Amino acid sequence: MTKAKRNYKDNTFCALFSEKENLIELYNALSGSNFDMDTPVEIVTLDNTFFGDRENDLSFIIDNRWIILAEQQSTLCPNVPLRMLVYAARQYENTTFSRDIYSKKLVKIPTPELYVFYNGIEDAPVEQELKLSDAFIAECDTMAVEVIVKFINVNYEKGAELLKHCRAMEGYSRLIHMIREEYRETGELEAAIENSIRKCRDEGVLAEFLKEHGGEVMSFLFEKLTREECEAIREADGFDNGYEKGYEIGEAAGFEKGKAEGSGEGALSERLRIAMNLKNKGMTISEIQEITGLEAEQIENL
Repeated sequence: MTKAKRNYKDNTFCALFSEKENLIELYNALSGSNFDMDTPVEIVTLDNTFFGDRENDLSFIIDNRWIILAEQQSTLCPNVPLRMLVYAARQYENTTFSRDIYSKKLVKIPTPELYVFYNGIEDAPVEQELKLSDAFIAECDTMAVEVIVKFINVNYEKGAELLKHCRAMEGYSRLIHMIREEYRETGELEAAIENSIRKCRDEGVLAEFLKEHGGEVMSFLFEKLTREECEAIREADGFDNGYEKGYEIGEAAGFEKGKAEGSGEGALSERLRIAMNLKNKGMTISEIQEITGLEAEQIENL
């Protein structure tokens, strides 16, 4: 397999699980294996993520198995199997597309295993299998092509079995949970992230990782969770497709109610506050506009 072409440590999930011990611990928990920490591991993540700029992916080779891990932190996506298929095909093409595949000799390839970790705010099952065949238009008795992705909801309050066997994932899930809980109470995202990181370090949760990467984690999570919460605001305002959800996260409400609440002074103040934080972080006006839906003049006057 070719080596990674991009910096796979460009977000908290990938930074945490690019550490070999955490990665092996995670795979052992997923597969029921018992690989020791001396087992060779090669990270082979491709240069372009297959879920776009808001999701994270990490792939690696261990014991001739090719493991693809993806994190969905904001929204559910039913097209994961199709995206995994495209991603896998690109990687196999990069590594095996040569004259060898036209020879009489069988070309051996690493066996793929596909996982997606869901850490978003919409309700979802703790575990399920996502299949490419669910998207097929015509029914047939025999599947010529199939892709099966194991979906695991790693939200802390869901108590997935995986969290009991992988301290790194349990700690990561708990950190995100603490941030969201404090943010819901205070409405101050930056303070919620900072306080949650401090509490985790004090309680020994991801202590070494946060000691080494605390500043980066602060930056990563602020941008990612800001985008997530802003998306909920934009849905409530009716900017996108008019989802049947109100402004309050986690509570269902009618679209008209959500639209009315989203257009009020409270929602505008919240978007202005978020825009101010993003501006202080050095984001451009056009980037802030895309996230908050504010006018350029409103952002310039902050």
